[in-house]
Amino acid sequence: MDVNATAGNALLERLEQARRQLRCCNLCPRRCGVDRTAGQAGYCRLDDSVRCFREMLHFAEERGLSPSHQIYFAGCNLRCEFCTVAEWNEQPQAAEPMDPAELAEKIEKRRRQGARTVNFLGGEPTLSVHGIIQLAACIDSSEQVVLNSNMYYNRIVDDLLVGLVDIYLADLKCGNAECAEMLLGAADYVDVAGENIKRAAAGARVIVRHLVLPGHQKCCLEPTLKWLAQELPQAEVSIRGDYVPPAAPASAPADYLTAAGMDAAVDLAAQMGLNLIQ
Repeated sequence: MDVNATAGNALLERLEQARRQLRCCNLCPRRCGVDRTAGQAGYCRLDDSVRCFREMLHFAEERGLSPSHQIYFAGCNLRCEFCTVAEWNEQPQAAEPMDPAELAEKIEKRRRQGARTVNFLGGEPTLSVHGIIQLAACIDSSEQVVLNSNMYYNRIVDDLLVGLVDIYLADLKCGNAECAEMLLGAADYVDVAGENIKRAAAGARVIVRHLVLPGHQKCCLEPTLKWLAQELPQAEVSIRGDYVPPAAPASAPADYLTAAGMDAAVDLAAQMGLNLIQ
């Protein structure tokens, strides 16, 4: 049996399945139902084209991930007021369409430069799951694939990506429905992301990243850490203190996180016995 040919056929089958999903898109809980293959766009503002707005070799990801080849996909299904790449989510069509052959060459180039991981992020990369599958065949087996996701997607995404993702870098943003609605525009975010994180942890390495929001210790930080301690006590947890307030905040915090606030967050996670990494 030609193992490579078999693997290639399996990827082609997944790619076709992913493209079929775009005809009535329900990849995420928004369930827009639009036909992206006909040029229609739902909440994420994407049609069926895969748009990439940046690729770079990054040296400051969590333990074991760096150097990481980051590939940024445009478009998102959340509306985080404090998003640092919001322009590419508001107007994803402004990004260049992905050229699979050209990007495959860049993946190989970054591998030669020392990349240990290929890191799909955005925006929200699962909205372009068909692009991820296209690139999967271009990735050297010595590298690991990282999905840097907000984890706000439906079960079909798991089915399409199973076995293709080595590490889930799960960005768990909020600790309750009220804050999720106010800050992200998705009241069901906490429940959906939590279930997806647990499902991912059953078959792959998971790093749960939580960005500490100033003023949200009781409502977001503490519930998030408690949930992790109860549901995924062995998961690797990354506490981030690099929150950048938007220029004219409406609902998002207006201040940077203080050093004392960051220390308190790390101390709380340690007290709960969580597996903290940097």
